[in-house]
Formats: sequence, structure tokens, C-alpha cells
Amino acid sequence: IDPHAKFTAKGNLLESETYIGGKVECLETGVYRSDIEYKFEMKPEGFQSLIDNVDRDMTFAIEVEGGMDRRKITNYDEVRAEIIEKLELLRDRPNRMEKPYVYHIDVGAMYPNIILTNRLQPSAIVDDATCAACDFNQERNNCKRRMQWVWRGDYNPATKGEYDRTKDQLMRESRTNGSEQQFNELSEKEQAKTIS
Repeated sequence: IDPHAKFTAKGNLLESETYIGGKVECLETGVYRSDIEYKFEMKPEGFQSLIDNVDRDMTFAIEVEGGMDRRKITNYDEVRAEIIEKLELLRDRPNRMEKPYVYHIDVGAMYPNIILTNRLQPSAIVDDATCAACDFNQERNNCKRRMQWVWRGDYNPATKGEYDRTKDQLMRESRTNGSEQQFNELSEKEQAKTIS
């Protein structure tokens, strides 16, 4: 069987195949520019949760991500107080109309664009075995996004038998492409391209 030639279940030569689907609807793009004012309606309990866990999060950032001992950080208390102060300001005034300093990107809304940019198809998306080995494979993380995919293929009406006869005939003939070159001297990819 030719590794570069694919056939449908009915035996027709497959010219191209892709998957369609993975659509996500989004009300806002989720990208905010720093030169335009936006209205933000934030949740105070979210900021309170960050304030409550600031020591845990800073310790993780310093020791796990930074690879340093937290006790060796000389200005830890100053940085901690500054972070808490800014979080309290956000918590105490959650409804704001301002130019943001942070660009927030809604990854969920960008998902179809990522699929198109990287030409991802279901075969490139992780399976259950990969998910089982992942550290983040927990119900609360909600990282799995199940989507409906539909296979779409363009095929040549030629059957497998006609494909083989064409290939056999070309093997016996010479091919003119600027110079005389036998069909069987071409790479398998070029052979499949010539037949289709």
C-alpha cells in the first residue's frame, strides 16, 4: 500500500481531508487595550480570596517557580504589603471605568483561532490516556473542552484498482520534466502527487 495515498472506505482516492467543528461563541473578544477606557465589573470575593492566599501564592512563586528560599528574601514583607494594598483597592471598588494596565486575553474565546492558526485537528488533541497522566486532570480545573468534530474529505472518483493501474502504467513510461526521469526514480511523495 502506498503510504502517501489514502483511500475512502468505498475505495476512492482521497485528495484531501480535514475536520470541521470546534466552534465557540463569545460575547466579547476579551482583549482590552491600554489606551481605551473600559467598564469593569469585578467580583470582590475573588480579590478577597487572593488576599487570603497571598502568602501561599508568594511562597509558591518564590520557592517552586523561582527556586529560592523565602526566608532569604529581604523585602518580602514590603512586597506582600504592596500586593495586598492593590488587591484591597480592587476589592473595595469593583465597578470601574478606567484604562487597564493589564491585557486580559480570554483564551476560551480564542480557541477556534488557535485551532486554525496551528491547523489542529482531533488527532492533534490529547486523548483520555494523556489526560489521565496530567497533573491538572481534576474536575474543578475544567480544562477539558469537548467539541463536536465532523470529518470532511475531497476524493477522486478513481477507485483503488484504477489508481494501481495508473501507477503501473507510469512505472513503465518515462516522465519528461525538463529531463528524462523514470517514474520509479521519483520520491514516493512525488509519485503520489503525479498520480492524483
